[in-house]
Parts: sequence; structure tokens; C-alpha cells
Amino acid sequence: MNDGGTPVAAVRRQRPAPSERSSANSNETGLLINVIRSLTTSVSEDQREVEKSRLEKGYKESGVLIDRLVKNHQQDVEKCLVSFRDVSAKISNCRERIHNVRNALHTVKSLLELRRDDLKKLWHENAQQKSVCEIMAKLEELRDAPSKIEILISKEQFQQAADTVTESKALINGRLSRVEGLSHLSAEIERFTKILIDRINDTLVNMLVVEPFEKHLFHIIRTIPESRINQNRYCLLLYNKARSGSGTESSYNGSVSKSRIVSCVEALSTLFKTVEERSWDVDRLMMLGKNMIDKMITNTVLVMKIGANIDESNEGDTTHLKQLMQLLSAQFDSASQKHAEFGFLVEKQLGRNDVVNSFWRSAQSAIEVVVSEHLDINPLLEKQSVMGATSRKQLFKFENTACAAPNTNSSSHRAKAVICKPSAYNIKVIFPILSRIMETTEKNINDSPCELRRFMHSFVMRVFVERVKGEFASRIEGALRGGEAVRISSNKKILPSCEKVLTLCKDIHDLITSIELYADRFAALWILVLTDYFKNMTEVYEKMTPKMSEPASDTIASRCQKISAAWTADDDISRLLMSLPNWNAASMSPSTPAVESEMDVGERNKRESEILIGNLGTQAQNSLAESNLITDMNDIKMFASLHESLRWFSQEIRELVHSLPANVKMMLDTCMVQVQLKDGQMIDNNSVPSAIEDCVRRLESIADSCLLLLHIEIRVHCFFHLAPLAKYRNTSSHSEADPEVVALGKDLHNFHDNLKDVLSPPKLSYVFDGLGHLCASLFIHYSQFMPRLTEAGKKRVCRNVWGVQQRLSRITNRRESDLDRARAFFDLLQDNTPDGILAIIPEKRSQFTAAELNYLLALSVRSDKTLSNQPGALEKRQTILNSILSQRNRH
Repeated sequence: MNDGGTPVAAVRRQRPAPSERSSANSNETGLLINVIRSLTTSVSEDQREVEKSRLEKGYKESGVLIDRLVKNHQQDVEKCLVSFRDVSAKISNCRERIHNVRNALHTVKSLLELRRDDLKKLWHENAQQKSVCEIMAKLEELRDAPSKIEILISKEQFQQAADTVTESKALINGRLSRVEGLSHLSAEIERFTKILIDRINDTLVNMLVVEPFEKHLFHIIRTIPESRINQNRYCLLLYNKARSGSGTESSYNGSVSKSRIVSCVEALSTLFKTVEERSWDVDRLMMLGKNMIDKMITNTVLVMKIGANIDESNEGDTTHLKQLMQLLSAQFDSASQKHAEFGFLVEKQLGRNDVVNSFWRSAQSAIEVVVSEHLDINPLLEKQSVMGATSRKQLFKFENTACAAPNTNSSSHRAKAVICKPSAYNIKVIFPILSRIMETTEKNINDSPCELRRFMHSFVMRVFVERVKGEFASRIEGALRGGEAVRISSNKKILPSCEKVLTLCKDIHDLITSIELYADRFAALWILVLTDYFKNMTEVYEKMTPKMSEPASDTIASRCQKISAAWTADDDISRLLMSLPNWNAASMSPSTPAVESEMDVGERNKRESEILIGNLGTQAQNSLAESNLITDMNDIKMFASLHESLRWFSQEIRELVHSLPANVKMMLDTCMVQVQLKDGQMIDNNSVPSAIEDCVRRLESIADSCLLLLHIEIRVHCFFHLAPLAKYRNTSSHSEADPEVVALGKDLHNFHDNLKDVLSPPKLSYVFDGLGHLCASLFIHYSQFMPRLTEAGKKRVCRNVWGVQQRLSRITNRRESDLDRARAFFDLLQDNTPDGILAIIPEKRSQFTAAELNYLLALSVRSDKTLSNQPGALEKRQTILNSILSQRNRH
């Protein structure tokens, strides 16, 4: 330390290295330990004294050494002490300050502990206050929830409303479950929840059913006068929608409608958490849709009836029914598209994939009701009958009868949505539309046959086919009953029975084309009608033309053994006559007349006259009586009407068959039938068109027989009236023709008067053409049976020829030049002797045949007073005639 009291740093000396100090210390320590061990372990007092002395010696030596060292290092020690005191003081101050800090820390700690408890208490209080505030806010929100839900429902914000409902229920059943006094609020929310669900379902039903149905009604509403619209509330509603634009088709389509459906489905998904709840609501929605479909069908019928002005005094017809079914088909297609969109969302959100199937089941059920009511068929009773639920089979409803028992399950207890008078035949106009609906249904539900098709097959077609069969049987029986089949209309050439049967066939044709799926059944009915008509026409023809082999009774004596009927029935004669060109000309239609030259006409008239004279000339001379003729002109007219009717009927039937659709023809070609005719003949394994054509050909055979009979009959009359002219009679000088000629002319006029309004011109020509040639040939042919002719007799014959020619010309409006040949034949008798006739034979050879020249020569010889009594005179001159003819033939 210096004079100023300022401490001076001690001189630092070199200190031994730590290793050296440690080794020295260890040695010293080891020595000390050995000394202490010797003192403690030694048992000898002397030994301990020795050790003690050693220690004391060592202590003294150490003290001396220390003193010496301290003396040597006095200054350094002082400096060390001063430094030590300073450091000690500073350490003491530090320790004091540390002690103070520690005390302060203890005080702070105690204070902090007190503040922590206060803060914890305050935090708990704050948390409680916050929870209370939240609960109050939730209660306030819960209190406003019903009004908020109501507002959202009114705005159709169903998703937000569903979220509000879900949150409210979660609060009531969760955090606020122990809060008392919320039962009324919970009931309100439940009430609005049901309202929300009902509103969502109603909106969905409106979008899925009402809107698709209504959008097809606006074009009808726009055509209805406003005065009639105001008379009906629903029509007025549609009219207002149309005016406001909310009912336009564009408002029912597009993304807006789809977004509404999505909102509704998501809202339902929010409201119903479990699969069972969702399934239940979808089922409920489908039931609401089914009820709405029934209601919309009723509304559709109502709008159509108002649009068509149909009421109790003005009934609708099948045209309106067809329009109704077409409209319903379009409505169901639109509703199906909406249900397909809805079904996709339901499958995605709610897990149900049967929405479209459910819709079409409801649609089929609704269509069944509409069809049943318009066909007047009760489907419920039909189904019960089929399933054996009842022993009585009621096919049609009789609600208005006194004995009708009430049935609460019947649709008769509600107003029927019919647009026209119910009838089983309404199926004709609606079946094509129903077929398209059935195909659409089966395509959508992927199931065939669908319920509607089974209904149509089992409960409609079975009843309808049987009913049609029964009604057709009654109608054809009425058409052919008694004299109806042969009654001739006063103003038509077609038999009324034929028109009625054709009407039946047209009705069947309509059924075949309308209900193509059952074409085979109705075609079989067609064949049945044609077969019955053929049997009836055969009976009619046979009654009018009894067979030659049948005995003649008193009542039908006048109709027995008719020559024309016998010839017509003779296959050889009829086939021969029908092979002539004039028959083909008569068979052609008036628009395509046959063209024949004069030579062709002459040849076929000659051929026909030869056939008739060859078969009837001898018979007419010997045994032809009036009973062999048909003298009743009503019968003649009936044959003509029968011919024209059956020909017309056959042509109409062929046109009906030809007009069938190609697919129907293909179906009928594969359908084989068996037909039994009146004579027991069986036509088996024949296709339907072939069987129909066979029936038509048989009817045409009867028609051809009638025309051929008329053709032959008028010629038989010529034989009957001209044959007596060959007999000898006293002649007078008057210029009148014989009574037979007058009778023949009268018969010809009666024939013409009764046939001209019935037969077509070609067929009338077929009956009368060639009569001049036949009469001329008959005059010449019967000349071989004439006795000696006087000059008056020759004039009489020429007068008769002229009388026939004159009367026939008035009918045909032709000169009938063929009779000039007969007059020329008999004129040769007046101007020439037998030898003179032989002299002019070369000139007349082309005008007369060899047989006719022989008749002429023989009559001339019989009429000559001299030669008629000479034996061999005729034979001599016939030899000369034959020689002349043979020479002529050689040249």
C-alpha cells in the first residue's frame, strides 16, 4: 500500500504449473495421510509420541519456512491483503445486493401469486360472461329462426331454410338442451320444418309434373275465347300465367329449372340424414306426384273440352280422344325428362335410383284409368276376375242401372275425365299412341312387357276382341237376315247387304291398321266375315237357281230347271263361253275397254251362236217351256245387282288388303289359318292374305256366274220366242209381226230397262251384243223345221226378221246388220226357184255356211209345189250343192 492509500497490485510470481502443484500437493497429502494413519492405527503410545514429535517438528519447520517466506514476501502479502479486503468488501456488497434482490423477488413472487388468483377468477368470470352472451345470442337467433325460415320458404331459398332448420335443431338438442322454456320454440321449428318439407315436395311436384303438363296446354288456352276462360278457375290461372310470361316454355326449361331442382334435392339431403328418412320422403314425393298426375290429366281433359266447346249438349268424338292421347303422350315425355334429371340428383344425394321407374309406374296407372274410362271397361273388376278374386266376371260397368252395387274402390265414385262417349271401339284411334307410350315406358324402365302392355293385352284386348267378334256376328247376321241379303236398293245398284258387309270389313281393316300388334286376330275375324258372306251369297244364288237334279216342288216349280242356270253350272259350257273375247271385254273396267275389229266381233258372235245353237237348238225345238225361263224381272235385276255388288265388293276388299302396311302384310303372311266352306271343303295351312284372296275369288265366281247367267238367259228367251216361228200357221195379209216377235221385243226391253241402271256399260254390252247375230242364226237354223212356205209365209218370215231387227235396234242403238243376213236368206226364197238358188250359190257362198245353204235349198224345195212332190228331187239338188261347195273349197 502507498502513502495515498491507493492499493498497489502485488507482484506476480511464477507459479508452478498445475501439474506440478498437483503432484506436490499429492505428495504432501499422501504424507499427511500416512502420518494420520500411523497415529490412528498405532497402538503404542511411544509410537504415537514419535509421530507427534515428528509432526511438531514438521510444524515448526513449516512455521519457520512460512515466516521466512512471509518476511521475504512482506510487500506482496500486504498487497494481497489489501486486494483481498477490497474484493471481500465488494463481495459483501454484492451479496447484500443479491440478498436484497432475492427479497424483492420473494416479494414479487408473492404479489404475482396474489395477482394470478385474481386474474384466474376474473378469467373464469369473463368466460362465464362470454358463454352467457353466446347462449343469449343463440337464444335470440333461435327465437328468430321460425320467422327466418318462413321468409326463406316464401323466397324459395330452400337450402338456406334447411340449414337454418338443421342448426336450430342442433342447438335445441345440443347446447341448449338443458335450457328450460324452449318447448314452444321447438314445436314452432318442427312445424316450420314440416311446412318446409311440404313446400319442397310441392315445388318438386310442380316442377316434375305440373310444369311439364301445363306447358303443353298454353297453345290451347291461347285459342279459347276469354269469355269461356273466365268461366273456369283453372283456365283463368293458366291464362294469367300465359299473359305474365311465367308459363312460357322457356321458363320451364334450362339451367334455372335445373338449379331449382338441385336446391330442393340438397335441401332434402340436409333435412334427412338417415337413409330411411330419405327413402320415406322420396316415396312420399312419388305418391304426391302420382296424385298430381291424376289431377293434371283431369285438368288437361277439362281444358281440351273447354277449348273444343264440348259440353252435355255437344259431345266430343274420337278425333278429340286422339288429340287428348297425343297431348298426354307429349306431357308424359316432358315429365319423364324432368324425372330423369331429378332421379340423377336423387341417386347422387339421397341414394335412391328408382325415381324414373316409379314415375312410369304412376304414369301407366293413370293411363290405364283414362283408357278404361274411354273404353267403358272396369280394370279393377277385370283384374279380380283374372286372379280368381270373384266368381262373377263383369266385363263392363253398369253404374247407372238400378241393380248396380256401390263399390268404394271403383273409379266410378269420382268424376270421369272423359272427352268423348265411352266405347270399346275407341281403342282404334288411341292404340297407336298407346303403343308408342308402351315402347317409351319399356325403354325407360328396362322391362318388357310393361304393366300397361300387360293391361292392354289381358284386360282390354281380350275383352275387346271377344266383344268385337260378338258384335260383328250380330251385325253380319243383321245384314244377311231374311230378305235383307237380296233387297235391292231403289237408287243404287249395290245390294245394301253388300255395303253393310263391306262396312264391317272396313271396320276390321281400321282395327288391323290401328292395332297392328293384334292384326292376326282381326284378320281371322276378317276371314270369318268373308266366309260367312260367301256362304250366304252361295245360298242366295242356289235359292235363285235350283239345281237341275233337285225335284221341283209346288212352291218352287217356276224356278226349277232353268236352262241358263244349268248351263252356267255346267263347267264345260261356262268355261267355253268365258273363253270367248266378249267375256274378257266385259270383265275389263270401263276405263280400259277392249278394242275389237268388225271381223273379230263377227267371229266371236259366230262362235257363240254355234255353241248355243249346238247345245240348245234341238232342245228348244222339242222341250223348251216357259218354266225353263226366268220371267220375273226382279230376279233378273237381282242377278245383275248381285254381280255388280260382288264385283264391287271384291275390288274393295282387294284394295283394303293392298292398303295394309308392309309390316302388317309380312305378319299376316306368316299366319296360317284354316277355313271351312259351306260344302264342307276345308282350306288348310293357308296364309291370311291367300285365304282372303281365295274368298274373294269365290265371291267373284258367283258374280261371274250371275253375269254369265244373264247373258245366257236373254239368249234362251230368244230361243223360246223364235222357235215357235218355225211351226206352220195360217197367215193373214196384215203387216204386223207375229206375237212371238212382239213378246221377244217386250222381253228384250224389260231386260234392258232392268239392267241398264244396274250393269256397267261393258257388261250391259256383253248381255246384248251378239243378239242380232244369234237371232239371225236362229231364223236360219229354224228354217230346217219350217214346213212349205207360201208367198205369204215367206213375207211373214221376212217381216218377223225385220220386227226383231227393229226392236233390237231400239235397244242397242245400232242397225244390227247381222239380221240383214237372215232377211237376205229368206229373200232368196221369194226371188229364186231351187235351181235358181243353185245358180247363185257361188255368189252367196261367202254369206252363208254350207249347212245354211242346205237349209235354204231344202226349204226352197219344200216350198216348191212341183218339186216338193217329186221323190229324190231334194237329194239330187243337194248332191249338186255339195259338188258346187266342194269345187269352191278347192279353189
